[in-house]
Amino acid sequence: MSMLTLLFSLALSTATTETPTTKPTTETAAKPDKKPKLVCRRLANTGSRLPERECRTQEDWDRLADTVSQQLKSAK
Repeated sequence: MSMLTLLFSLALSTATTETPTTKPTTETAAKPDKKPKLVCRRLANTGSRLPERECRTQEDWDRLADTVSQQLKSAK
C-alpha cells in the first residue's frame, strides 16, 4: 500500500512541476478590452448650493463640448 502511495505522489509531483514556456494567446487577446478611464467633474447647479458630480469618459466629454459648441455657433 505504501508503494502505491509513493508512486501516486511521485506522479503528482512530476505533473505539477512542468511549466509552459509560452503564454496562452487568450491573455494577450484580453488586454485590448480595457475599460476607458472615467473623468469626474463637479457641475454647478443653478439654484442649489450643492454641486453635482458627473462622471464620463474623456471621449464623452469631448463629444459633449463639440455639441455645445456647434449649438452656440448655430444660435448666432
